Amino acid sequence: MKTPSLVRDPRISLVREPTVEANISDLAVFQQPWWLEIAKRGEDYREFVVHKCGKIAGSLGFVVATNQVGNKLGFAPVWAHLGGPVLDRGLNRIERAEALRRLVVQLPRNISFKFVCNPGANDADLIRQAFQRHGFEHHTETTYVQRSSDPDILSRLSSKHRGHLKRAIRDLDVVQIDADTFIEFYRTNLKAAGKKSYASLETARDLIAKGQESNVQQVQVFAARPRIGEPTLDAAIACAWDDKRYYLWLLTRRRLVDSSNRKPHGDAVKLLIYQATQHARSLDLVFDVDGATTEGAKNLYDDVLKFPLVESRDVFIRDTRLYSFYKQLQPKFRAQSAKVKSGS
Repeated sequence: MKTPSLVRDPRISLVREPTVEANISDLAVFQQPWWLEIAKRGEDYREFVVHKCGKIAGSLGFVVATNQVGNKLGFAPVWAHLGGPVLDRGLNRIERAEALRRLVVQLPRNISFKFVCNPGANDADLIRQAFQRHGFEHHTETTYVQRSSDPDILSRLSSKHRGHLKRAIRDLDVVQIDADTFIEFYRTNLKAAGKKSYASLETARDLIAKGQESNVQQVQVFAARPRIGEPTLDAAIACAWDDKRYYLWLLTRRRLVDSSNRKPHGDAVKLLIYQATQHARSLDLVFDVDGATTEGAKNLYDDVLKFPLVESRDVFIRDTRLYSFYKQLQPKFRAQSAKVKSGS
């Protein structure tokens, strides 16, 4: 959940999470132990567990934060884009359904929750049933994917957009950069756009650095820079992968002209996405754009890059009455604020 202006609630204590004997190959990279260990740093992380025969049968972790008006919100660690329950690999279907029920029922009613779950998980249908039976609304979030066997981007573009991408290939170099370089570029672009990060950029830096280590090798960062002239970065993306999927995790583009008064290349992002899909293909993984929640993103992946498959992630939401009322009022507050700024 990309929720700005959240602060830690000092009244809620940290709970050290136990270990579930899950099959790592079934977990998205965002749910794997090494990722969560870093992603939850500095957060008020809590985890509910259930047991069977003295062993942990399942767990459900989340962070708790409080917004500016005092609403408590629960969600997966911000840099972990997919979350939800994790179950012991040795449970049968009936036991898994019972473990899920016992996990979800523990979620307190005085916290508003949002979980974005992988619809391709082995227990996706049981997860949907468990959340819906305990008052969660089921929504979906669009993401676009490309399998390693699908035609590549160049072969399916229109002639106009193919020409744009070929010019980007001619004009730009694609290079790999380290965590510090990416985060500094990301931070600079946020500042130029008049924005602040909704979560710790230091945590994101640590995730990239850990994922780039040779003993992990689950993160790669690509950047585009001009072949001629000053080597100023025009755009960069950070990708993360697991045993099944390769995610376009973070994306940033330069907002300012450089010292030579050169504007960023208009197709730098498209070139980087193309490069990332090629890398995913080399690993025989499904490329996933990691969610497309804006009309601009949907236009890029659907109309321009023509991704062959559209999928829907499962989103489960249960709001408190107070937070539901607050969300209803938000559009009115925004409209009033816009009138004040415009002087009307």
